[in-house]
Amino acid sequence: MFLVQLKKITIIFPLLGFLGLLSFNFLLAQNTAYLNFTVRIEKRFKVIMSTNFISFVRTSTQGKPQLIPANENPVEMTIKTNLPQGAKAKAWFIAASDLIDYSTGYTIKIETISWEAKGNGFFSGHLSKSSPVLLALISGAGEIKGILNFLFAEDPNFAPGTYQSQVTLLVEAL
Repeated sequence: MFLVQLKKITIIFPLLGFLGLLSFNFLLAQNTAYLNFTVRIEKRFKVIMSTNFISFVRTSTQGKPQLIPANENPVEMTIKTNLPQGAKAKAWFIAASDLIDYSTGYTIKIETISWEAKGNGFFSGHLSKSSPVLLALISGAGEIKGILNFLFAEDPNFAPGTYQSQVTLLVEAL
């Protein structure tokens, strides 16, 4: 008699399990919803510079034009980006104005400041207030590193004073 009960239980449990699974699947089929996801990752750039202030001091009394190196030279620059492979970007310098001594109103053309660049993708140039000047060309994701040495083309005819201007670094994906 014990063996007969085992057979009945063995037959009933798989049948009940199968019926329960069918009803569970039926409930799931009626309550299923789908979601579609879209993720947009914008192009980003991060610029790291060893300093954000450049100064020059006339120390010579030679009385003739000379190139004065910046006190902060060399300036280290790193540009990081998440551009897709094959995409390109350019980095530009543009000056807000000529150099101005706000106490006297005297000015010196911003083009008297130049830089020498070292590093793959970096270019040397002169500052301009009228149009951006190419600083670097970036290709794809990753980072480029460069060294900039700024120079001031001093002229003995410049009036003494403290001259200032602001320069913007613009990075633009192409």
